Amino acid sequence: VAEGRGGTGLHPQQDRVHPIMPQPVYILFGAAFTVFTALALGKLLLRGFRLRFYRTEETLLAYFAGSACLSALVFALAAAHLVYKGVFLGVGVAAIGAAVWKGVFRDSGEALPPMPRFWKLLFGVLFTVYLVVYFTNAMTPEHSPDGAAYHLGLVARYYREHGFRTLTTNMYANLSQGVEMLYLYAFAFGRHSAAALVHFSFLAALPLAMLSYARRFGFAAAGACAGLLVFLSPVFGMDGTTAYVDVAVAAILFAVFYFVQIWDGQRAEGLYIPIGLMAGFAYAAKYTAFLALPYALGFIAWKLVRERRPALRPLLVVTACALL
Repeated sequence: VAEGRGGTGLHPQQDRVHPIMPQPVYILFGAAFTVFTALALGKLLLRGFRLRFYRTEETLLAYFAGSACLSALVFALAAAHLVYKGVFLGVGVAAIGAAVWKGVFRDSGEALPPMPRFWKLLFGVLFTVYLVVYFTNAMTPEHSPDGAAYHLGLVARYYREHGFRTLTTNMYANLSQGVEMLYLYAFAFGRHSAAALVHFSFLAALPLAMLSYARRFGFAAAGACAGLLVFLSPVFGMDGTTAYVDVAVAAILFAVFYFVQIWDGQRAEGLYIPIGLMAGFAYAAKYTAFLALPYALGFIAWKLVRERRPALRPLLVVTACALL
């Protein structure tokens, strides 16, 4: 907060001033503004290519795709040394304003196929209870070893220096930091806990996406069970309520799989764009997730070659979007 009010950021205790509003307001705003900016970008992307989805799954997939877009945009701003709260605010207002003007927040498409009442009730109750528990934990001061030491340590440095600077004394600075770019966006407004809440949003979206996928393809009960096994697992709860990146990586990888499966049923050429973006975002989030790209390319090539359809152009589009 001191840094945002003109302090040096070097001595937080000396620079500290009384905030205008309680700190939780800044935390919640930073996280919510990041999520809605990503959602707006994703909605504009998916609607722009006239892709067809069920209502609930469109929102979830738009958030994942928009996160990839926002991450790349923040990276570009950091490379240009334009990491300022005002710049981030302008980007978000422009994205959300464009989404409202285009009407992309309005529901479109059909509702997902219904699910059995028992599983709907069980999933709803357990998901809600754990959602509240996880949310309150994500709001607490960041104290995780890696989250405080380098995930947000580097983010704080980028914000303090308004972008990237040469850093040769920290090997973690050489890791891919796609999710950290989202943290940087939230950090500008709400600092550490706002970044943790962004990770929490992926924790909440992942089981919902799993359930939507299962409902789309006709095995809702299995999807509800699988989603709960993930969401109720202590390791997911611990990781997803801190400024780590592993749950976000799992959600991104599932989004790649989800988009590819929808393409397999529709063969819509516009789907090559989000497939490529998400596959590239997986590598940008964690080096070990690089397999998302060969998986997507291999699946698409296999299907098109078997059908004796041209495969070169689709593979080039996916690759180009992933490289971006």
